[in-house]
Amino acid sequence: MPSLARSELRAWFRLVRGMRDLSNALDRQFRDQAGMTHDDYEILSRLHRAPDRTLRMSDLARDVGFSPSRLSHAVARMEQEDWVTRARCSTDRRGTDATLSAEGVRVVEKVTPAHLAQVRRLVFDTLGPDRARELGDAMDEIGRVAREGD
Repeated sequence: MPSLARSELRAWFRLVRGMRDLSNALDRQFRDQAGMTHDDYEILSRLHRAPDRTLRMSDLARDVGFSPSRLSHAVARMEQEDWVTRARCSTDRRGTDATLSAEGVRVVEKVTPAHLAQVRRLVFDTLGPDRARELGDAMDEIGRVAREGD
């Protein structure tokens, strides 16, 4: 049976705890400021940066790392908030597009400055530029290896 050395196990638990604590802090900020989650913001933010503020649902799911079903449920909630609309894909009738609404634009633009300040405080001010670059490189490598199993 595979095992981890004591130092590896400690590092693993620290990584998991740090990711959870960071996620919880960001979720708290979004919940308190706009009644949304960090995952909601990720979806809205990707739509905000997309051409015509529109992405095909399957592409959006891939980009945020959600299953199609999970994304569909999230976007349905956002439709109720009037942040997003869905329509048949104009280039492929089998697909569905998600489009950021005017209200969604307003919400994203309202919460982004505080979010970026929080990310700066929690990550970049804490680590400094060299350690932040090392963290980014390490996470790229972990993500690449993890996706190879998909």
